[in-house]
Amino acid sequence: MPTHKKTPVNHAWIAFGGNQGDVQACFHSARKSIAENPNCKLLESSMLYQTAPLGPAGQADYLNAAIAIHTYLEPLELLRILQDIENLHGRIRQERWGSRTLDLDILAYNDLHIKSDTLTIPHEQLHLRQFVLRPLCDIAPEWLHPSMKKNTYELLQSLLDSGEKPLESGSLW
Repeated sequence: MPTHKKTPVNHAWIAFGGNQGDVQACFHSARKSIAENPNCKLLESSMLYQTAPLGPAGQADYLNAAIAIHTYLEPLELLRILQDIENLHGRIRQERWGSRTLDLDILAYNDLHIKSDTLTIPHEQLHLRQFVLRPLCDIAPEWLHPSMKKNTYELLQSLLDSGEKPLESGSLW
């Protein structure tokens, strides 16, 4: 894959989730794959959080985390790479919000708004999911949602103010 030396560096935030198999090992491997990509530079990793599943009943708890990267990749190129990494880790897309070995979502990319059949940035439910906001708050508490005009910390606080129970402390990964 060619490197894009003339493209300005972009800032992206990526969510990690999973609840099948050795999720922590998948997270480590996926983070390493991203960091080793010549078009990406890993900047920071959040804590790791265990969360109850959303979606079909009977699922195991999830692990969730987030990373910040600099990248020369355009959003759709980054998405394709992340999907390839998911596939390498046994990701099978059978049912919406179903169990999975690894889920990688682009939460935000600079301050872009993208809405297509393939990709929505910022992630369309980012502001409603504590399991996304809490890890994102670890690494980017001041990131400003481009349409809501609230930062990550304020979005998380809105969920907590609405009565949602805070996630328990995270751990390093």
